[in-house]
Amino acid sequence: MNSLMNSWKLAASSPRHALTFLFRRAIPFGISFKDLEAYRISSWRHGRLPRVHLTRVFPGIEEVGIQLLNLYQRKIGLSVDAAELMVLCAIERFIGASNVLEIGTYDGNTALNLAANLSGDGRVTTVDLPTEWDRKFVYEVPDNHWNVTDRQGVGSQYRNTPYQSRIRQVLGDSAGVDWKELNPPFDLIFIDGCHYSEYVRVDTRNALANIRPGGVIVWHDYGDIKDVSRVVDETARGMTAFAIRGTRLAVGWQGPRPERANSLVTAGAKSVRS
Repeated sequence: MNSLMNSWKLAASSPRHALTFLFRRAIPFGISFKDLEAYRISSWRHGRLPRVHLTRVFPGIEEVGIQLLNLYQRKIGLSVDAAELMVLCAIERFIGASNVLEIGTYDGNTALNLAANLSGDGRVTTVDLPTEWDRKFVYEVPDNHWNVTDRQGVGSQYRNTPYQSRIRQVLGDSAGVDWKELNPPFDLIFIDGCHYSEYVRVDTRNALANIRPGGVIVWHDYGDIKDVSRVVDETARGMTAFAIRGTRLAVGWQGPRPERANSLVTAGAKSVRS
């Protein structure tokens, strides 16, 4: 913040500095060659939800201890960011989620961490396209919205770990599977599948029908992908929803604000294993 204020003061004192400051803020070309991840973050521009700090959305969540696994085995551009993973697992722990659904498994890094932070004898159900996928979606998806990854790598990060028994892998199109067979109602649903608007809309509609009262829905890529942002904004008209500051996560729920789990064990800084 001090650095930003100093930049403003310098810009106000000199037209040349003012132009340099505005150009760097509006078009951060320099950083795009040095750090593609930082440039990607600077491009988040979609969506109308208020961006709110996590501790204002869930007061008391700062006391939650979480465990993060394989933190350095995430794929930049394909996996959730480290901060997003921390936020997602903290929400899971805060509400005491024991029945979690993930749409979009990829390599299983997020499923692994969700399983590590379950309450009690909980279970994570994660859905992704079949390994022998026929390249056909339930809905027609434009080429620029295809985000299908290597089918043979689905769930690879949670396999042969102590948490594999807590993860149920479902192979199928999220718009075609019978959600009633996924064992609802869920405490937490994480939507990170196909980013085409029709799929986000269907996944969201199914999530709303299969979340328990007091449960939380989390969408990934809010602010970054236009279709995701538009659907979440539409959905937010009928529920409470926020974008979590510093992330591509949007969270929402119906009814009263989700409460902190009574059984929550507090202390504890997060344990991180690489």
